[in-house]
Amino acid sequence: MKILRRIASCALVFGVFSIFGVSNSYGKTIGISSQDGIGVLNSFSNEEEIVSTLNKKDKVEIIGLEGDYYFVSLDNKIEGYVKKDSLHIDSISGISTGDRVNIRVKPNTSCQVLGQVNKGDDLVITGKLGDWYQVVYNDSEAWIYEEYVRTAEEAFLPQVKVEVQVSSNKSANEIIAYAKRFIGTPYRYAGTDLSRGVDCSGFTQSVMGNFGISLNRTSGGQGLDGYAVSKKDLQPGDLVLFDTSGVNNGNISHVGIYIGDNQFIHSESSRGVIISSLGEGYYTRTYVKAVRVL
Repeated sequence: MKILRRIASCALVFGVFSIFGVSNSYGKTIGISSQDGIGVLNSFSNEEEIVSTLNKKDKVEIIGLEGDYYFVSLDNKIEGYVKKDSLHIDSISGISTGDRVNIRVKPNTSCQVLGQVNKGDDLVITGKLGDWYQVVYNDSEAWIYEEYVRTAEEAFLPQVKVEVQVSSNKSANEIIAYAKRFIGTPYRYAGTDLSRGVDCSGFTQSVMGNFGISLNRTSGGQGLDGYAVSKKDLQPGDLVLFDTSGVNNGNISHVGIYIGDNQFIHSESSRGVIISSLGEGYYTRTYVKAVRVL
């Protein structure tokens, strides 16, 4: 094969930028070569024209995407095309949009705070899990809530699996059994007494708190605890959250604990602590999201 040592034209680069949608300083995407001998092509339509080769674990900046090829830039300023399946995403760049934003050891607001970042601070983002970004902080893996991050191309981030460690080893079944002991407790606005009266978030906070799991006080705040999970992936012990304001626009105003079999336990304003079904029309219409805190 003939090796061509030339750089792609500016017109070509501009076209790929528009496809990929990255055109700012906080959108840099870094890819890593998955094996030795990967060809960097002058044109994705001609695999004979190789401008350079990559070895395993070589890093490149991914500038654009066209079909099954990434358009990349090497450290030596050579640019060209590499097959998508030859690279995996290492990181993208982002910036913090808030001051004194907590960086945590795991994607859960009850987990240890490692430090804080301020508005405009650069972030190296290596993955995403629910509503949390995985970042590099002091050369270690850490987590930041997505609301406080701006980045250009999160679609290329790998979805990360992580076990969130909490301060209790109690199983979800034990938590649910404990919660069921308080069926019939009356509803009380702002109440947190599991025997005398609780509101919805007071119920979930008090039940989880009995097992050393710290939650925010309000239902909206509890929607920021843990990490988001899809409805089809619900597990016992997950928090299920609803917008009961009359128009479901995603503003969380009610919360309960999922107990399995499409059911959840919660403190309802007219009946107190009860078990309801997610399949009921009202809760189907008002359902917003679920978060995992165990």
